[in-house]
Amino acid sequence: MKRMIEAHNRIKDFDWTPTTVEKPVRYPTKYRIPKKTKDPFRHLLREYFAMEQEKDSRQYGALEDALSRSQVARNAEVRWIEIMKIALPSVNIGEYSAMKSMGQLIDSVENAELRQGYLAQMLDEVRHVNQQTYLLRYFAKHAADPEAFARAMELRHTNPSYRAARACQETFFVGDPIEGALCLQVVAETAYTNPIFVAMTEIASANGDQVTPSVFLSIQSDEARHMANGYATLAAVVSNPDNLKPLQADFDRAFWRIHAFIDPFLNVVWDYFQQNRTSCYAEKWNEWIDHDWAGSYIAKLAPFGLKLPRWYEDAKERMKWAGHTAAMAVFATWPLHYYRFSPLSEADMEWFEKKYPGWYNHYGEFWQNYRRLADPSNGGLSAELLPSMPLLCRVCQMPCVFPRYDNNLCRVRTHEGKKHAFCSPACEFIFNEEPQRYLGYPTLYELFEGWSLGDFIRHNKMIRTDGKTLLGQPWLSDKMWTIDDIDALKVEIKNPLNEVVQ
Repeated sequence: MKRMIEAHNRIKDFDWTPTTVEKPVRYPTKYRIPKKTKDPFRHLLREYFAMEQEKDSRQYGALEDALSRSQVARNAEVRWIEIMKIALPSVNIGEYSAMKSMGQLIDSVENAELRQGYLAQMLDEVRHVNQQTYLLRYFAKHAADPEAFARAMELRHTNPSYRAARACQETFFVGDPIEGALCLQVVAETAYTNPIFVAMTEIASANGDQVTPSVFLSIQSDEARHMANGYATLAAVVSNPDNLKPLQADFDRAFWRIHAFIDPFLNVVWDYFQQNRTSCYAEKWNEWIDHDWAGSYIAKLAPFGLKLPRWYEDAKERMKWAGHTAAMAVFATWPLHYYRFSPLSEADMEWFEKKYPGWYNHYGEFWQNYRRLADPSNGGLSAELLPSMPLLCRVCQMPCVFPRYDNNLCRVRTHEGKKHAFCSPACEFIFNEEPQRYLGYPTLYELFEGWSLGDFIRHNKMIRTDGKTLLGQPWLSDKMWTIDDIDALKVEIKNPLNEVVQ
């Protein structure tokens, strides 16, 4: 240990500021970071490479050997495997965005200790992008219904869930590099990677998926170091009192932008695609986010001037129903997606009522009618069960229906002669801070307004190799929807924002 510390200290001495040329400022930051701090992991790349190589050898060896021969992907619960067709691409954009964030920090922060940690994390993120892409490839080879896995990376760009994931996770590198570190390291990695990469493996395993845990747990072994990077970054920032005012504002924004997408999305993945049920998402949120992250990690930073995020209590209140409302919206609009959904059974609904008392009063009628409209012979779409097609938030790209359709906080305002919808007061406030940051990313309605639903499906190649059966389906029945069924309904994509009278 002593020799490692000595080696680490020697390496830091090689960091200097050249006087012969002026370093270009590619990613300016408003924060003043001290040149000397502490790297809690004392990263040395030689040891790092050896450790990661060993982990990769174990992971890929297991995937190609025992797990392939035992056909665990083919034998896993179909309901669970279907959601991985969108969950994996959505997580993958986060890893890619994290890689870019680390590159910005390396260029921006004049601190050898921190940069060494950022460099190791950047290499981790490249590794994670490859791991998750490989996992998609693995499912494309071995899953019972592999077709959408094989094309998931191509199909993701016009998927409503993925577009919201991108709006959320590009906060890792859009804006001030330190704000990106807050979004990534302090919120996304410290608060949410445990529910994603640790607790979710419990659900995967219970549903016969032994492949995802082998990859996710390998990824999470890196995330512990990333959390330490986030803490080291925070410690460096709060050491200068002049940083505290912008820090709190950036931290408030960072938390809401991550929460607005990740919590409803994870709630749907977690609760609505389990076949063999274990815990519910609310239980893990209370444990990992509310108790551990907010109640312990962030609370301990209060003496240094950093408070809980401004909209934390709003998020906590929204958590009661937001995920279930998101499930209602995404199941009802299944033709816009490329994976198969699974209607809730009576046993599922009993479980929901037990875990979320009052659930049936708010959502039971929708699910009782959903299966009827899942049958193409009944001549209708499940979107008919919604009170209205949801507006899409200009900031987070999520539907403006939270916490519930009958009690939502949707807001509409005009900016530069054009109407914009916001899912919450927080998103409207964030937009008002810097409108230009959000105007360049159109909603799905704006991209395809006036298109027929059939043309949307054809344009985005969401048809199976037989040339007529849709990739996306509202149920797991053999009675599958075809493009002819969609065309017969003559549905046009309309932007409901145009109908709003202010």
